[in-house]
Amino acid sequence: MKHVNTTDMYFQVINCEEIDELKQILNKYSPYYSNWRDYVNNVMLTNGLSYEKLGKKCGFSKNTIKGWVKNNCMPKSRENFIKFCMGLRYNLQEINFVLQRYGKYPRLYSKSLEDAICIYIISHYPKDESINPYDEYEKIKANFLNILKTKNKRKFLADSPNSTMDMEKKIIGFSNEKELVDFVRKNEVEYLNSYYKLIDYIEAYVKAENLGGSYHSLIENEKLDKGFEKMISNLKNWGEVPNRQRLMALGIKLNMSCLEINQLLWYANMEKLCPKDKIECIILYVLSNIDVANPTYQTNHMALVSAYSDNPHIEEQCKNLLVELTGLKTSEEIQEEVQYYIKDTLQSLDLEDEDYGMLQLFVENNIEK
Repeated sequence: MKHVNTTDMYFQVINCEEIDELKQILNKYSPYYSNWRDYVNNVMLTNGLSYEKLGKKCGFSKNTIKGWVKNNCMPKSRENFIKFCMGLRYNLQEINFVLQRYGKYPRLYSKSLEDAICIYIISHYPKDESINPYDEYEKIKANFLNILKTKNKRKFLADSPNSTMDMEKKIIGFSNEKELVDFVRKNEVEYLNSYYKLIDYIEAYVKAENLGGSYHSLIENEKLDKGFEKMISNLKNWGEVPNRQRLMALGIKLNMSCLEINQLLWYANMEKLCPKDKIECIILYVLSNIDVANPTYQTNHMALVSAYSDNPHIEEQCKNLLVELTGLKTSEEIQEEVQYYIKDTLQSLDLEDEDYGMLQLFVENNIEK
């Protein structure tokens, strides 16, 4: 079918007023809702690979590959998706696509130590085709074990001194493993604090929902799945980011609006809710309708979250979301409009010189009469 812009689809979904409109969209764009089974089958056909050959190439058993294709099973972890892609020697863009589209995991993130090593390996695949790149990744990762598993060493960062893309470019450009080691050592605090904004964002919402209480007390009071508590613990202690669906489920449990969940996904280095995914398309429709029906809830919620956050960046983001929701203008924007209207009025009115001069005191840059 003809390519459809994701942004166009996004606005079509959030502007649906009736469930029948959503059904029409789901039917119209059904070819976009591909699954992992179809993807793996296409890889085999394109490359002329059997279950056994694809498994050997990627480090999986024949039965595992067969389970993906015949039984529509999925790889059990983000690492397995990466392992599969490395076996096929995918480039960075291709691996990120598979992680996000099929695994519902975040793209490779240069500020996460494991991912930084992955990016390095992908950019320096072994020339010997018999060497499994994922095995090389495991070897290098073992050298950093003392950093990877350092628990509770988080230091508060007001903001990262390095941009994600700059770090990614540097890692890709390294000529040897020593340069990677030196870079990681130099930026140790950065790597120990990966995803700190995501953690702060979640904790602010937990406190807002639980009147300042902990996630444990929220779980107990609301009788929520305790798996969420473990998920948060793994994120805080080991930098282990949950998959996209679990993260979205957490956002819904914390009563986040559509905008807030998109912000949550952004902090996890993931794309916003995507209408080209059937489940996300439905979630997008539901949340958008809730937002329309309860506009004051969103603003009150964000104001409360902002009050509970100790991270100035989170506070700023909440304020920005409030502006986006309510159409509120910043003081600079208001001042700019005031200046415009005063100037326009002065130029339109036939005033006495004395009055004209007095009114110009309110204008930053004097204008000629």
